[in-house]
Amino acid sequence: PLSSLSSFSVLPLALSPHSPREMTVEEDLRTRTYYTPREVQAHNSPHDDCWVSFLGLVYDMTPLLRENPGELAQPIADVAGTDISHWFDPKTSDVKRHMNVNTGLEEYYIPMGRFLQIPPSDPTDDFQTDFELPWWMDHKRGEASQYWVGMLSAKTRPIRIVNMLTKDEHTLEVCSEDTLAQIEEKYLKYNMHAASYTWKRIPDGGAADMQLLDMAKNLEGNGVRDESGEYEDLGMDEDYYTPSLHLYFKDDLTVA
Repeated sequence: PLSSLSSFSVLPLALSPHSPREMTVEEDLRTRTYYTPREVQAHNSPHDDCWVSFLGLVYDMTPLLRENPGELAQPIADVAGTDISHWFDPKTSDVKRHMNVNTGLEEYYIPMGRFLQIPPSDPTDDFQTDFELPWWMDHKRGEASQYWVGMLSAKTRPIRIVNMLTKDEHTLEVCSEDTLAQIEEKYLKYNMHAASYTWKRIPDGGAADMQLLDMAKNLEGNGVRDESGEYEDLGMDEDYYTPSLHLYFKDDLTVA
C-alpha cells in the first residue's frame, strides 16, 4: 500500500544547529507513526471517531465531519474505519476522474456520491473554495496537516512478548515498521512497568547469551526476521513463526 510513496528518496538529514528549519513533507512521511489496519478499523464511529486509510496514509476525518455536517459528509461517514484507496488514483493521489459521456467533460468519478470538497458537476455559486488543498491532499502540508495522522503499515507481524519475571505471555499485532520502543509503548496496556525491563531475544546460531535488543530499531533491524511466508508455504501453524521477545526485570521499577 505504500507503493505510491516509493518515489520519495531517502536523504541524509544534515542540519546545522544554527539554521533550524521545518521538516519537509518527505522527511515527515518517514517519521510518522504507523498503524495496522485493525487499529484504523477501531475508529469506526461515523461522527465521533472516524478514521480512514488510503494509498498508505491514515487520516482522522472526525474534525472535518464535525465542522461540515450534512449530505456531503455522509459518503465519508459511511466508510469510517475502512480503506478507501479505490477512491483515488495512485499515480496522482487525487480522486479518480472519468469522462462524462453527456457533457464530454472530465470530472471526478464518485459512484459513492459527491462528498466534501468535491465540486459539483453543474455550475454553481455556493461551492466553497476557501481551502488551499482538498482534504485528501492534507499530507502535503507536512507538520501543518489537520487530518493526516500517520501511515498504514505495509506489513503487520504477530509478536509474542514473554515476561520472564511473571511468566506472562501476550501476543501483539505490530507494524513491521515499529521500533522496539513503539512496541514497548503498545505493550504498556499489559504491563505499565514495561520500561523497567530489558528486552532480549533468543540469539542466532545457538549462542549461550540472550541478545540485547536495540529499542531504536525495528524487529528486522534487531535480527528478528519475518519468516511467515516460508512457514505458510509449508502449511505450518502461525504459532510456529510467531517470534518471541523476552523481558528481564531491571530492579528499577518505573512509576506508572
